[in-house]
Amino acid sequence: MSTKETVAYGTNFHLYKEVLDESFIYLELEGVQFCCSYNRVMIPIPVHIWEVIRKYQGTDLSLANKSDEEILQYVEQKVDERIEQYQEAEAKSKGLIAFFGSLTFGSADLPRSEQIEKGVAYFQRKREHQQQVKQAIEELELQNN
Repeated sequence: MSTKETVAYGTNFHLYKEVLDESFIYLELEGVQFCCSYNRVMIPIPVHIWEVIRKYQGTDLSLANKSDEEILQYVEQKVDERIEQYQEAEAKSKGLIAFFGSLTFGSADLPRSEQIEKGVAYFQRKREHQQQVKQAIEELELQNN
């Protein structure tokens, strides 16, 4: 099973993210000369590929400016929706429904308070990562202005 999430592709390139990796984006180029040395790689990106890549909307930073209260409200809403879907599901579907979102909230059959606790912790970690990325972007922009 591939964990690649394609952003853009063509006959000799593939721009993608790994599903659980929020720190990097990957570019595969075929048939392109490159230079490499210790801790350095230089790859000429063909202009037509660059034009496709640069239109990519970028990284999701939607949580970077959210407060703890906003995260809590969002998580409570999502948990309530999950619990409702789980309770309304037929017996044969409950296992699958309980599984979806379990990396974020835990199983849908856990008590509401546990799901909220897990969800808030998950989104707070995600917010912290987004804040770090946002700060790094701002620092690079300052260096290049």
